[in-house]
Amino acid sequence: MTVERFDAVVVGAGHNGLVAAITLAEAGRSVLVCEAEDRIGGAIATEPLTRPGFRHDTFSSVFPASVASPVLARLPLERHGLEWIHPPVAMAHPFDDGRAAALHREVDTTAANLDALHPGDGTAWAELVRPFLTHFAAVRATMLGGFPPLVGVARLLGGLGLEELLEFGRLVLMPAEGLAGERFAGDAARAWLYGSVLHGDVPPDGSGSAIAGLYLNLMGHAVGWPSPRGGAAALPEALAGHLRSLGGTVRL
Repeated sequence: MTVERFDAVVVGAGHNGLVAAITLAEAGRSVLVCEAEDRIGGAIATEPLTRPGFRHDTFSSVFPASVASPVLARLPLERHGLEWIHPPVAMAHPFDDGRAAALHREVDTTAANLDALHPGDGTAWAELVRPFLTHFAAVRATMLGGFPPLVGVARLLGGLGLEELLEFGRLVLMPAEGLAGERFAGDAARAWLYGSVLHGDVPPDGSGSAIAGLYLNLMGHAVGWPSPRGGAAALPEALAGHLRSLGGTVRL
């Protein structure tokens, strides 16, 4: 019997496992990825659930953090079929009266929408996010860094200054209700923010919930809220394609 030998075995072909395998393969290691399911992707899946010709994302479908990822940005995933589709409106929170609070890529367009729902709320949002957008790379490094996030904080200090850095630190710890109460006078903007907050699985009155909603909406301005053309499964498929091009093996 032939015995296969690999330098590394990665268990699970979700996007994290695939990126780990790519990192090893780039370093010249032979890598095997083992997946218990009959498809790759983990909690990223696209399936034909309804009418013929239609495919549906059954888990995640919008990927601002992926398109903002410096790790994914350096990988040639477009060579393996990944194409990001950016909608004209990233997100909208509808209300019973037919109006909606919308997150646009442009800060001014978003601010105008929020101001139309309650005067001053959009201006307050723009004033809050513009410094962080100017130094988005440092904000991202802080959010993605380990603890303590020294590199990101140092970059933020150099860009924002001490006063705004302390304000960012306060935002990291505060509940979303506190942030909304300080910035927004109307209910519409608060509901719009809370919708994004809940993606972080922390309730609006919980400590740390403010930064979850702020960062998600900040990414809407900085990089958008795109989806892969053809469905979310195109992302892990592209990762697996790149891994195979490096000599890695994926076994279902």
